[in-house]
Amino acid sequence: MSKMQTRLEKILSQRFLLFSLVSTGLAIVIAEYIGKETAIVFTNWIFVPIPGAMLVLAIISAKKHGKTGDHGKAWIVFAVFAASWFIAEQVWLVEELFYHQKPFPSGADFFYIAGYPAYFIFAMLYLKPFKNMITKKLIVFASLVAVAVLIPSMYWTLEGSTDEDQFSIILGAIYPVCDSIVLIPAVIGMRLFFGGQVNFLWALMLVGILVEVIADTGFQYFSLDNSMYTGHPVDILFLWSYIFLAFGIYDNIKVFNSKMNAYKNKEELR
Repeated sequence: MSKMQTRLEKILSQRFLLFSLVSTGLAIVIAEYIGKETAIVFTNWIFVPIPGAMLVLAIISAKKHGKTGDHGKAWIVFAVFAASWFIAEQVWLVEELFYHQKPFPSGADFFYIAGYPAYFIFAMLYLKPFKNMITKKLIVFASLVAVAVLIPSMYWTLEGSTDEDQFSIILGAIYPVCDSIVLIPAVIGMRLFFGGQVNFLWALMLVGILVEVIADTGFQYFSLDNSMYTGHPVDILFLWSYIFLAFGIYDNIKVFNSKMNAYKNKEELR
């Protein structure tokens, strides 16, 4: 594959990413404009194909990399993360649209929370080859960013949950803690990316989790006055998070295929 062709494919991929982000955001805004009930139904259903696409791509990537090496293990764990959050979204949909129940707390929370350790392990395995470049100063900086996000989120959760039962309060407090933990490798990875150490894949994967943390913080904030609902503009950020992650996986699959083709061509020339 020529450099020109590779560059053209990258430009087209970036444009398609931008189109996906804009069209998804506009779709939610239009549904919200039509009415709250329309927004609730439409947003629930759009959380089927977008997280579903991420899951399918994650499984493809895991199969291509196999079980050996840190990257192979990383993609298996990421597939577990993708499956866990996809199931969570579908449980949320069923609870709200079919049983007409408040989706929090619900079975969806088990799958959401179970996905965090899987993503953290994935990030750590992918950062492992760069451990010599990860300084103590960078770790401290990433930790401070995580704490800066944790404190207000935890405050909003505990302060606004006085009318909730103890289980709901504890469950709600778990999310900002999990967000702050996965934020540490994300910030480290972004710093390495801007330093030219990691590729476009990492940029998308890390932006995806950063957007998710911002969305979770918004969810906590707007839940204080019960103004949060499925279809709220904050849900755009959750969808964008899945889109960034999906495109990151897609970019990784393309890189993997290119390397395999180059290897096969080299073998054929011998």
